[in-house]
Amino acid sequence: MEKPFLRLVAEHIRDNYKDNAGELCVVLPGKRGALFLRRHLAASFGTATWLPRIISTEDLIESLTGLNIPDEPELVCELFEAYLECLGDEAEPFESFAKWGQLMLHDFNEIDRYLADSVQLYENLRDIKEIENWSLGASELTLQQQRYIDFMGNIGKVYRIFRRRMLSRQLAWPGLAYRIAAEESDIAAYCAGFHKVLFCGFNALSKSEIAIISHMHKAGAAELIWDADHYYLDDTEQEAGAFLRNNFRLFPSRDHKFTGRYFEKKKSVRIVSVPKQMGQAQVVRQALEELHAKGVPFDQVAVVLANEKLLWPVLLTLPREVEHLNVTMEYPLRYTGAYDLVESVIQIQYSFAKQNRGSRTVYHKDLARLLRQPLFRRYFALSGSKKPSGHYIDQLTYRNLAFLDDKLVHDLFAEDAPFVLQLISEQDAPGLCATLRNMVALLMEGMDPQKGGGLEYEHLATLMRMLNRMSEVMTRYRHFNSIVAFRQLFVQVAGEATCPFLGEPLSGLQVMGVLETRTLDFPHVILVNVNEGVLPSGRTINSFIPNDLKRLAGLPLYTEKDAVYAYHFYRLLQRAESVTITYDSETDTFGKGERSRFLTQLLVEMRRFSPETEITEQVAANPTLPVEDHPQLSVQKDPVILSAIAAKALGNGEYDALSPSGLLTFKQCSLRFYLRYGVKLKETEEVEETPEAGTFGSILHRSLEDLYKPVAGSPLTVAGLRSRLTDLDQVSESSFLEITGRTGITGKSLLQLEAIKVYVKKLVQQDIASLQELGQENRQLQILFLEHELSASLDIPGLPGPVFVRGKIDRIDMSSGRIRIIDYKSSLKPSDKFTFTGFQTLFHDPGSDKLLQLLIYAWLVWKNRVAEARQITACIIPFRVFGEKPRFVMAGSNQALVFTDGFLTEFEDELKKFIASIFNLDLPFSQTEDRRICEFCAYNVICNFHP
Repeated sequence: MEKPFLRLVAEHIRDNYKDNAGELCVVLPGKRGALFLRRHLAASFGTATWLPRIISTEDLIESLTGLNIPDEPELVCELFEAYLECLGDEAEPFESFAKWGQLMLHDFNEIDRYLADSVQLYENLRDIKEIENWSLGASELTLQQQRYIDFMGNIGKVYRIFRRRMLSRQLAWPGLAYRIAAEESDIAAYCAGFHKVLFCGFNALSKSEIAIISHMHKAGAAELIWDADHYYLDDTEQEAGAFLRNNFRLFPSRDHKFTGRYFEKKKSVRIVSVPKQMGQAQVVRQALEELHAKGVPFDQVAVVLANEKLLWPVLLTLPREVEHLNVTMEYPLRYTGAYDLVESVIQIQYSFAKQNRGSRTVYHKDLARLLRQPLFRRYFALSGSKKPSGHYIDQLTYRNLAFLDDKLVHDLFAEDAPFVLQLISEQDAPGLCATLRNMVALLMEGMDPQKGGGLEYEHLATLMRMLNRMSEVMTRYRHFNSIVAFRQLFVQVAGEATCPFLGEPLSGLQVMGVLETRTLDFPHVILVNVNEGVLPSGRTINSFIPNDLKRLAGLPLYTEKDAVYAYHFYRLLQRAESVTITYDSETDTFGKGERSRFLTQLLVEMRRFSPETEITEQVAANPTLPVEDHPQLSVQKDPVILSAIAAKALGNGEYDALSPSGLLTFKQCSLRFYLRYGVKLKETEEVEETPEAGTFGSILHRSLEDLYKPVAGSPLTVAGLRSRLTDLDQVSESSFLEITGRTGITGKSLLQLEAIKVYVKKLVQQDIASLQELGQENRQLQILFLEHELSASLDIPGLPGPVFVRGKIDRIDMSSGRIRIIDYKSSLKPSDKFTFTGFQTLFHDPGSDKLLQLLIYAWLVWKNRVAEARQITACIIPFRVFGEKPRFVMAGSNQALVFTDGFLTEFEDELKKFIASIFNLDLPFSQTEDRRICEFCAYNVICNFHP
C-alpha cells in the first residue's frame, strides 16, 4: 500500500522541523486523526522527542476567541429568549418556535462561517418575500401574509439581539465563534507561540477559515499540506477537486508533493448490489471472511458506513475471526431501546396535552406499546409487580379497552402495579422529567454492566445524562411548563445524542462513518450503503434563505455539499488496494434502490483513466433460497395429531362438538382447520377501536335477541312489535356496550350503532308486513326459539364413540304449521348459492358454504324432533342490501326445496362421509389453492402467504 497521508505528514515534520517539532501546531479537520499522527510521528523519529501540539479546527477557534460554545438545546433556548425580546407579545410559544428555531440557528451559523452581511441579507430576504406575496389584482395582503412578511423582516433583528446576548456572557454559537476568530481575534499573537502552524488534510474551507489561514500564511506562520490525487484535481469537471483547485489558487505553492497519482496504481474495486440492510451486512461479513482467508490483518481494514442505521446489522453479523474491534462512529441514542422506552412514556403524556376534553384518556396502542417495550418489562419486574406486563396487554384485548379514562386506568393497575400510574397519569413537565429519571435509575440499578447488558447500561447512562441536562435547562428557562415543549426539548436533546463505543483506536477492525475517515487511509476498505440520497445526501432544504439569495451572499448550496462528499468518497479510495462497495438495490416509488452517482461516475471514468484498476459489478444472491415463492403446505395425519380434534368432536359439552363454522373451515382449508382445532393456535386478538365485522355481527344478534325475547313464545301482533320499536334505542345501546365492554359510545361507533338500529328496525318492519299479510288469511306468526342451540350425534367408523355436531340457530319461528329456520347475515356475496344441485357440489363448491350451513341447521332441527321434515323451510336474512328478501333453500328456479325424511337421511350419510374425511389418515391437512380464502386468514403468515 501507498504510505498513508498522516505517515507522509509525520515524515515531513521529521525532515523539515526535526529540531522544532515541539514548537509546531498541527491543525487537523477532526480529532480522530490525532491518534494516528502521534503513532506515525513516534515511528518516524524513532527516538524520544517533543511532539507538536495537535488540535482540531474547533480547538483552534476556541483558542483564538476564548468563547464558550453551549450545546444545541441551550443555544435554541437562548435564541428563543432573543426571539421573545424582539417580538414580545406577538411571539409564538416555545413549542411552535422549537419546530423552526433550529432552521434559524442553522442559517445564523452559515451566515457567520461565510462572513456574510447579515443586515443586507435579511433586508433582501424581506423584500423577496414581499415580492412573492404581491399580487397585481389584490388591494392588500391578508393578515396571514403580512405576519409572514413581518416575521421574515424580524429575523435580522433576532440575529442582532441574539449576538448581543451571547457575547455579553462570553458565549457564541459555532458560526459566530468562527466570525469572531476571523475578524476580531489576535491571530498574530497566537502564531507567535509556535514556530509554525501546519494545516493538514483540509478540503472545503469556509470564508472565515480562509481568512484565518490567509492571515497566518501571509505572515509566513502557516504551512498548508493538502491530500489530493491528480485524477480529480486536474479534471476541472470533477466535483471532488472543486475546493482543492480553489485552495491552490488562494494559497499558491511551488511544491504540492502530497498530491499523488494513486488512482493510476493497481486497485481492485468490487461493487455489490444487494437488497435491504441485512443483505448489505452479510456482504460485509463475506468480504471480511475473504480478507481473513488471504491473511490480511483486520487492523488494515476499515468498514465505512454511509448510513449510520447499518451499524447494528453490521456488528451483529461480524465473523467470529474479528477479535478486536474499534467503532469510531457513535451510535444515535434515538435508535436504542432506552430512547424508545422514554419516548413511549412521553407519548402518553403528549396525548393528554393534545386532548381538549376535561376527562383525559389513554389510547390503548400507546399503552400497549409501553407494556410491550422490553426495558419496561424489566422495569415492571424490578418494581415488584406480581404479574407480568403481558397480563395487562391481555386485559386490554379481553376487555376491549380502546380508550382508558382515569377510572379504568386505576381499575386496571392500582391493585398490582401502582407504579405504572405514575407513568400514565397526567403530569407537568418537571414532574414527568423526575419520574423518567427515577425509572431509568431503577433500571440501571438492576443491571450489572460486567455481566452482559453492557450496551443497554451505556444507553441508559447516556439517557440519564440527557434527562439531567433537560432538568437543568428547565430550571434555567421558563418555557417548559407544557408537555408539548418538554417533548420538543427531548427530541432535540436526546434525539441528537449519541452513545460512544469503547475500543482500541489503533488496532483491530475499524468501523467508522464517512466523516471519521478524514486524513485516514486503509489498504482495504468496505464502503456500505452507497445509495443516491445517502452518499451524497441529496438536495435537502434546511433554511429560510432561498438558493438565489444564498448564491448572492456566498453561502454554500447543495452543489457544494455534494462536492464535499465527492472528495471524501474518492479520497477514501485513492490509497486503498482493494475496495468493496455495497448499495441497497430494493426499489420503491420514492426512488430508493438507486445507486449513488459516484458509483456510476467511477464505473464510467475509472476504466478509461486507469486500466490498472479492476472494477467488477455483482448482484448478491443466495443459492439456498427456495425456488417456489409459496410452496403448498400440508400436515400428514397420525393418531397423535388427530387426538385434540377427536377429543373435541367426541364431546358434547359447551365448548365441545363440531360446529357448522368449524366444518366450513375444514371445507375451505383443511390446514386452517388443523391449526385452529388441532394445534389450537389462537388467532391474534386486538383491541377494536370500533367494532369489526365479527363484533358488529354479535351486537346485531344480541340486539335482535333482546328485542324479540319479550314477545317470543306466543303469536306476534302488529301492536306488540310496534311497542317493541319504542325500546329499540335502549336495547341496541345496551347490547353495544355489553359486547364491546365500553362505558360510552363515541366517534365512528355512533355511526355503527345507528346502522345496527336500522337493521333491527328493518327486520321488525318486515315482520309487521308479514303479519299484515298473514292476518288477511287468518294466519299467525310465532317465534319458537331465539339463539337456540341444538346438537346431534353421528357414528363415524374407526372412532371410539359418536361424533357430535352442535350449532346455534339465530331464530326458529312457525306459521300455519311451517317451521322456518332463519340465519342472520350482515351481507351476502354475489357468488353465494342457495339452490341445491347435488351433494358433490354442496360439500366442495365454495359458493355453497351458506347453503351447507342452512342444511346442517335443518338436519339438527329434524334430528332433535323440533319439526318433521315436511314442515321445515330454511332461509338467510341479509341486512346490508335494503329490499333484499330472505334467501330460501331452493331446488330449482322459483321452487323451494321440499325437505323429506329421505333427503335428510341422505344428507346425514353425506355429512358422515365429510366428517370421516377429517379423520382419514390417508388425507393430509392441506393448504387451500384458493388465494381468496388465504387473504384474510389469520394463519397466512405461517402458510408462507402474504397478500
